[in-house]
Amino acid sequence: MTPLYYFAAWTDSGCLLGCDHEHATVISAAACISCAGGYVIAVENGRYRELNQKEEKIFQFAMYGEGKTIRGKVVRFWPKPILPDSN
Repeated sequence: MTPLYYFAAWTDSGCLLGCDHEHATVISAAACISCAGGYVIAVENGRYRELNQKEEKIFQFAMYGEGKTIRGKVVRFWPKPILPDSN
C-alpha cells in the first residue's frame, strides 16, 4: 500500500462503495467514477480523508473542465481545448 492514493467512491443503500484501484492521481480516480454522484476519496497512511483544496480543484477540473465563478458560485463550465488553433 502506498502512503497516499485515491479511489472512486459512491453510495448505494447507505453503503460506501468504490473501485478496487489505488490511483496515484485524483484525475485517474475521477476517470474511474461509473455513476452519478461519484466522488474521489483520499487514503493517506491507511486512513480515509477528504480532499484538500488543491485536490478538490483538480477533481472539479477532471469532472467538469474549467469554469467561471461569480461570487464564489460556478456559473459556466466549458471543456479545455484539446487541439491547437488551426491558424
